[in-house]
Amino acid sequence: MNYFRIKITLTIFTVLFPFMTHAGGSSYSRYGFGDILRYGDSRTYAMAGTGISLVDDGSINLLNPAGMSRINFTRFSAGFEYDRFSSKDNSGSSFYSTGGFQGLAFAIPLSRDNGIVMSIEATPYSKVNYAINASNFDILSGSIQHQTFYGSGGLSYLGLGLSGSPLNTLHIGGRLNYMYGHTRQYQTSSFNDGEYTSTTFDRSIYYSGFTCTLGAIYEGIDQLLNLPSLHNLSLGLTLRTASSFDANVQRIYSEGDTTNQNGTANIPFSSGFGLSYLHQNRYRFLGDFVFENWGSLKPFALDSSTLRNSYRASIGFEAIPDKGADAYWKRIFYRAGIAYNSTYYQINGVGINEFLICGGVGLPMGPESWLNIGLQVGLRGTTDNNLQKDIVIRLSVAVSASEIWFLKFEEE
Repeated sequence: MNYFRIKITLTIFTVLFPFMTHAGGSSYSRYGFGDILRYGDSRTYAMAGTGISLVDDGSINLLNPAGMSRINFTRFSAGFEYDRFSSKDNSGSSFYSTGGFQGLAFAIPLSRDNGIVMSIEATPYSKVNYAINASNFDILSGSIQHQTFYGSGGLSYLGLGLSGSPLNTLHIGGRLNYMYGHTRQYQTSSFNDGEYTSTTFDRSIYYSGFTCTLGAIYEGIDQLLNLPSLHNLSLGLTLRTASSFDANVQRIYSEGDTTNQNGTANIPFSSGFGLSYLHQNRYRFLGDFVFENWGSLKPFALDSSTLRNSYRASIGFEAIPDKGADAYWKRIFYRAGIAYNSTYYQINGVGINEFLICGGVGLPMGPESWLNIGLQVGLRGTTDNNLQKDIVIRLSVAVSASEIWFLKFEEE
């Protein structure tokens, strides 16, 4: 089979792919930059990723850099996540699971009186992770074609942030994000008819570029409206700039032909709004809304028709233990949340949506230190129009600790 025939066969597979696959993992992450992750910290994970308006000293707020301004001691957090996708389409069902690094962050207070805190973080931004086996009738060869399609990689970012509090009730912050990552799509094709040669196709793309995240949290609603009952209400706002990344593509074909191409890939402007209300200093209620205008972009080497504007709405709850509690179980944080995510995936004209139910606990490990465990269970997609439906299970286990953990106390 010549080079031209290989390209035609691969093109037909790409077009017909959603109609005739048996999934060994979620195929949706093959579009765009993959599944966009929303990890605001091990604490907010169990609250459905809410936290745009959250400001205190108990965690590093990765959603809003303004939320770090009350951190009084050097703090770090690090986590691990396990994912499981049970997927089905009209041809069958299967599951796919994976685990990996979730994020590492440090927050260092520079001026406690002015809320100036510097943060350094390394966090995954997106994930491409699927494996697919497919058999279909190839119209060019007139025989059954067996295919394996595999994808891996994703984008991450290194962030350098800074917060400040020009007023007791106003907190602001900014973060410079260097985003980078490698995605790979690998395909093998073989035929029942021995006249046709098996083929492979390997495409890898390396992305790199900068974005900037700005944030603000305001806690003076009660004073502004002269309503004392709103004393514990806070509002948060985040903005992430649009950017054009460098994209370097390498394609390797079974005949040994290799092509390289340089271009750009766009990431859209993102805005988020959140609110938080603390009742009796024991019960916190949160709500977030995030919008991203993916529909106006044309990512490199991707069909823009597969993307649409996305939004995410989520609410969260946290039960805060009494600081004077003596029993261990009374010092545990209890958290829950729900989220609806209208993803940026749009396949065959059908938008792919996700609904999540979340919960978790914060187990005390020492002074101002916790082991945070969060579980997210959800549904994504549909089997209508020959698409795929996923049952998603995500488990996060992370440590959040402060400098107090490492202090040495003199023995009497």
